[in-house]
Parts: sequence; structure tokens; C-alpha cells
Amino acid sequence: MHANELNSTSDPGTTDDYPSGGNKNRTLSRIKTVAKWIIAVVVVVGLILATRSAIDQWKRETAKVRERIVELDAKVASSKDRKAIAEWTRERQSLARSIPSLANLRWSRVAVAAAFYALGLLPSAMVLAGWLAVLGFRPPILLAIAAQTLGHIGKYVPGKAMVVVVRAGVLAKYSIPIVPATLSVFLETFMMMAVGAAVAGVVICWLPVPNWMLAAAVAGSIAASLPTLPPVLRQVTSRLLGKDSHLGKQAWRACLQGWAWSILSWLLIGSSFAMLITAIPESGLSDPRPPISGAMLWAVATAAISLAMVIGFASLLPGGAGVRELVLTTILAFAVGPTHALLAAIMARLVFIAVECVMALAAWAYVNRHFSPQREVGFTAA
Repeated sequence: MHANELNSTSDPGTTDDYPSGGNKNRTLSRIKTVAKWIIAVVVVVGLILATRSAIDQWKRETAKVRERIVELDAKVASSKDRKAIAEWTRERQSLARSIPSLANLRWSRVAVAAAFYALGLLPSAMVLAGWLAVLGFRPPILLAIAAQTLGHIGKYVPGKAMVVVVRAGVLAKYSIPIVPATLSVFLETFMMMAVGAAVAGVVICWLPVPNWMLAAAVAGSIAASLPTLPPVLRQVTSRLLGKDSHLGKQAWRACLQGWAWSILSWLLIGSSFAMLITAIPESGLSDPRPPISGAMLWAVATAAISLAMVIGFASLLPGGAGVRELVLTTILAFAVGPTHALLAAIMARLVFIAVECVMALAAWAYVNRHFSPQREVGFTAA
């Protein structure tokens, strides 16, 4: 009789509990789906705005050159001084050739630049995988590359937080909890910024740039390096994980390997930017400057793009909009002139966005093909 009473009292509870649990799971699933769509829309809007801004800026700069051509035409038409007319005509022809167009851009160099940039994004994934290994997680390297690649498109959303959200969300598909995933993303980012600032500082200390840029490179390198040092990292991870993380020698190994991978990444990105500089015809608006060697141009381009991306990241503006161009033109002006430098900076933004979008699509296809939704642990795993 007692058993029957237990059954009679437990059965209703059982039938009530399971449906409520099922409803809760369905609700959470719907919330996650909506959140993913919101993230996707925000990222796409950010990409569109960044691309449109770069295109508008490109049009403004080329319009300045065309305005100068119109001025020269007016001078030639109204003047009778043959010597002046000849000089103005040469300048006009030079300016006409310098206007970037589909016809005079060196597309083979643009393609090489795109390839260099794509390769330059891969070493950072090795850094991310290294920090994950320190924290006890070893996802497939292709998943780490996918997480790193998809995260790049999140930087065009204000605040840069979307980078962390996207990368941690991808890593969650391999049952990596949110805390170690987020910590690894931050460590990779800090290391990339620290190395970028250091690379820039080594070169620009020999260049005629404002003192604040050199100070920013030194300060940025030191500030970004501190969180990646194992003694500091151990304190941070122990607090976040609620226990002593016992990182040991593997943290020092990850730190050294991270610097090596990050240096390689910046050298490849610098090579990409150097190719883009040479892909654009030179502008005739600037005063003539003595030509610089290819090696010097590569060094200056690497320093310029490194510091520009570091300061752009610190600005928290979407994709470092405006800040990157200011730094690039300031550093490159002595070598190729301000107009050419600015056009190269705008071209770099367009090419980099295109490469990141193509790689993100490939990464998205890989993740959706090899990692089913059932394996996701989402943000509740922490």
C-alpha cells in the first residue's frame, strides 16, 4: 500500500518535470539561435560600414588628384608661357597616371598581398592553440584556425567584444568552457599586440616620426606583454578558475612560442602591406623624394602596419577606423608621400576585409560540417 502511494505521488511529479525540462531546453535553444542571428547581423553590418567607409575615403583622395588636374588644365589654357605650360603638362600627365584605376593597379601584386595576409593570419591560431594547451585543452588545430579566423570579422563591431564572443563560441563546439576559452583569446590578443608594438618600435626609432608614436610602441609592447608572463598569468588563471592553475614550464614555453609565431605573423602582414604599396601607381602631388630600397620599404611597411593595427586595436573603434590611416600615413609619408601612403592604407583595409571574409566563410563551412550542434556546450559549460 505504501509503495502504491509512493507511485501515485511520484508519477504526477514525473510527468510534470519532464515536459517543463523539455520546454526549458527548447527555450534555451531558441535564445541561442536568436543570439547567433543577432551576432551575425551585427558583424555583417559592421563589415558593410567599414567597407563603405574605406571606399568613400578612397573616392575622396582620388577626387583631390582630379581637382588638381582640372586646375592644371585651366592654367595651361590661360597661359602663354611655354616653359610653364610644358611643366604643367608634365605634372598633369604624371597625375593622370597616378590615379588608381582598374587599368593601372598592379593586380598581380594585389593578389600576392592577399596571399601574404591570409598566411599572416594563421600563426595567431597556433598561439591560441598553445594557450589552450596550457589551460588543459587541445582542440583540433583546424578548429583553432577556424575560431581565430571567424573572430577577425568581429573586430568591425564597436568595442571589439564580438571578437571574444565569436571565438569562444566556436571553441565551445569542442566542449571548451567559456572561462579558459575567453582567457586564451585574450592572451593571444595581448601577445599579438605586444609583438606588433615591439616590431614597430625597433624600426620607427630610426624614422622621422613623432615622439608619441615611439612612446606608444614602447608602452604598448610592455603593457600587452605583462598579462602573458607566466607569474602574472598564474595569478589571473587561479582567480578565474577558483584554484591554483599550476601552469609550470609549459606556460613559459607557450610564451616563447607565442612570440615566435607572432613575429612571423607580423612579418607576413608587413610583406602584404609592402606589396600593396607597390601595387598603387605613385602620386605626382608630393615633392620628389630619393628612392628607397625594397628592403627598406618592407621594413617601413611592416613597422607602419604593425603600429597602426596595435593603436587601432587600442582605440576600440570598429577595425581601428581612421586611427590606422593616421598612423600609416605619418610613418610612410617620408618614403612614398602622404597621398600614396593614404591610398595604400585604404587599399589595405579593403584587401584585408576581403581576405578575412573569404577565410571566415571557409572557416564557417568547416565548423558546420565537422561539428554538430549536439556537441556544443555553449556558455553554460563554465
